[in-house]
Amino acid sequence: MRLNYLKEIQETADNKVQQIISELKAKSNLTEDMKNTDVLCWVGTMNSIKAQAQEIVFSELIYA
Repeated sequence: MRLNYLKEIQETADNKVQQIISELKAKSNLTEDMKNTDVLCWVGTMNSIKAQAQEIVFSELIYA
């Protein structure tokens, strides 16, 4: 019973993180061309976006 609850929380958190990443990526100046032209900038921005999304989800779902 407890494992099902934890699995549900994990799935909800993962889905929310992906949704927030998509939203933040759309708001940023990040383009697919940057993968080929400015890889370090693209990777840095994606890492920042992922960290922001995870922190938002942690504070909403986990720490609440």
